[in-house]
Amino acid sequence: MRALLKLSVIVCVATAAFGFSLSPTDVVFHFFSRSNPTVSQPLLPNINSIMTSDIDINKPVVITIHNYVENSAVNFNAFVVSAHLNTSDENIIAVDWSAGAQLYTQGLGNAPQCGAVVASFVNILIQDLGFNTALLRIIGVGLGAHVAGIAARKINGPVPHITALDPSFFGWSHHPDILNPDDAEVVEVLHTTSGNYGYDLPLGDIDFYPNGGAHQAGCGSDLSCSHQLSYVFYAESITSEVSNGNEFVGTACEDYESAVASSCEGERNAIFGGRRDKAGVSGVYNFLTNPTAPFARG
Repeated sequence: MRALLKLSVIVCVATAAFGFSLSPTDVVFHFFSRSNPTVSQPLLPNINSIMTSDIDINKPVVITIHNYVENSAVNFNAFVVSAHLNTSDENIIAVDWSAGAQLYTQGLGNAPQCGAVVASFVNILIQDLGFNTALLRIIGVGLGAHVAGIAARKINGPVPHITALDPSFFGWSHHPDILNPDDAEVVEVLHTTSGNYGYDLPLGDIDFYPNGGAHQAGCGSDLSCSHQLSYVFYAESITSEVSNGNEFVGTACEDYESAVASSCEGERNAIFGGRRDKAGVSGVYNFLTNPTAPFARG
């Protein structure tokens, strides 16, 4: 497991944010499709740049937003982009805001700006190209999960779904721009390092706490491994829909405390990840996983 998941995550305990004014080229949008699944077309949030791309506004648009100390070429996108393109003909836009998120505190300070830039990109698709936001999905990991919520609030149209993978904890408890259930029609949250790197309390319409949410099976005390499994689980949830693999079936929990204690006894009526419509599904859920892939138990 540790050999597979190579990304090293460094947590800064000091959380005083220090942002700076992001330049027009500090946030780059890397477009992938089935025609270019491994080599992106880099775009900027302006109509001239977007018009040079092969984005098909009649197909779904999936936006991915990475964590701090990362860029668009990290494991997160390696898993998520390939999972989506191998199972559906979609436009994938991998946001690279690494220039403004080289340190945790820097990313914390720049998250609101990044969210606004992501929204401006989508608003160009809407206003100038006629894109229908019903085809939009945003996926963020760590700090990128909060950026996803910020962006969704500023998009000129309803956002159907946000998938927030292990949203960051430090500096967000009283942050005015913290991810919340009103950011999209469905805000789905996966907690894999709850109370450590990741946020502890529920943040969305549906919050999943696999294996109790703090440490993941097969990772021991390695928090970096547990954090990375957030997007590994998500990628598996996408590919399993076409491979007839097991699903991550959640058991409803009475509250957050029962979720982290893995003592939930409610209905098994929510599935983490995938592309299914989850309108009307809400609550806190727990599920157990295998220590190695495939992770879902069904």
